[in-house]
Amino acid sequence: MKQKVAVIGASGYAGMEAVKLLSGHPFVELVAASSKSHTGRHLSSVMGASAPDMVYCDLEAEEVFMADVIVACLPHCHAMDRVKEWRGSGKTVLDLSADFRLESHENFEEWYGRPHTAVELLKEAVFGLPEVNREHLKTADLIACPGCYPTAGSLAALPALKAGIVEPNIIVNAVSGVSGAGRQANAEYAFCELNENMQGYGAPTHRHTPEIEQTLSKAIEGGVRVSFVPHLGPFSRGLYATVYATLTSETDQETVEKIYRDFYASEPFVAVCAENPRLKDVVNTNYCHLRPVVDERAGRLIVFSAIDNLIKGAAGQAVQCLNIRFGFPEKSGL
Repeated sequence: MKQKVAVIGASGYAGMEAVKLLSGHPFVELVAASSKSHTGRHLSSVMGASAPDMVYCDLEAEEVFMADVIVACLPHCHAMDRVKEWRGSGKTVLDLSADFRLESHENFEEWYGRPHTAVELLKEAVFGLPEVNREHLKTADLIACPGCYPTAGSLAALPALKAGIVEPNIIVNAVSGVSGAGRQANAEYAFCELNENMQGYGAPTHRHTPEIEQTLSKAIEGGVRVSFVPHLGPFSRGLYATVYATLTSETDQETVEKIYRDFYASEPFVAVCAENPRLKDVVNTNYCHLRPVVDERAGRLIVFSAIDNLIKGAAGQAVQCLNIRFGFPEKSGL
């Protein structure tokens, strides 16, 4: 029997991507697509002619209550109260906001500047990075899907940290396409402001920093410090991260490549490349392409990481987690 799924926030970039993926999923029935700003309009009016033959509904619509699974694509700090309601009615929730990614509500409140109103659910939430938490995802009913920057940065750094070949103090320097800022009317995201332009923002206090630190620290059972420097690039989608770490001892390129290939050998959506990855090779896919490079002269490891911010960095990762949770083939719908 197919799982009945509702996408909430289905007119935002991540939400539209989730609708596209789930409407073609062989083991899922998309029963609702909710949008506060487009209620009553056909999905094609926002997504184009290839959209499912559905009408955007309100959050309180009967179709939402029919769903077994909720994919929530709401802004940060707007999902937690709704998630509490959905979990209270027994639904499995995949939340694409940051509301349940951090394990400590004090940590959340420090970085997001808002009180957490569903603290009791934080212990239940499982961080939705399959390459780290696959076994826990199999029984999770609240999955906190990672952000795009933490996905690209964490996947790049994990093998080296786990192997102990780098110091647990790293730099994540990354550039995201404009869709990473969400679908909003804001002058700084206008074409004339972005075209032939690039700018850094948020450093050193960007709120994805504790998410990366938490992911990496848990993986190696020790403290990891991260300097995270995000940039906005003049392209629509895709994310390119470069991670820097100091080597703990002399290590050659062949050894590091083997560490990375062995670490991701069984992962269906991570590829360790022989050449530096390119954005155009991962856009519109759920893949992460990595390449570690040893800088012997400086005693550093450099790791390049490329993903599609809306797929592996958002909706595709949610579908991958859904597949794991319900025992579907992991590539279903992807």
